[in-house]
Amino acid sequence: MGKLVLSAGIGLVTGIICFFISVACLCFVLLIMRAVTHTQPDMTLTYKAAAPVAVLAAFTGFTVTLVRVMRSHSPDSKPN
Repeated sequence: MGKLVLSAGIGLVTGIICFFISVACLCFVLLIMRAVTHTQPDMTLTYKAAAPVAVLAAFTGFTVTLVRVMRSHSPDSKPN
């Protein structure tokens, strides 16, 4: 049960961090686009694009952590 909670926690934190980093990067991209084209871009596109990225990052973080924890505690694993 602890392995699952640890993996879920790491997945959640990974998703949150990735969401905010994606929003920041996309804001910069849209601001550069605004400077180049002299038009007002829709800044809500940052949230619309960052949400699927965050979900994918959370799922990936959860899966990778769960697999690594399961492998490190398996009876076949050898200590370093």
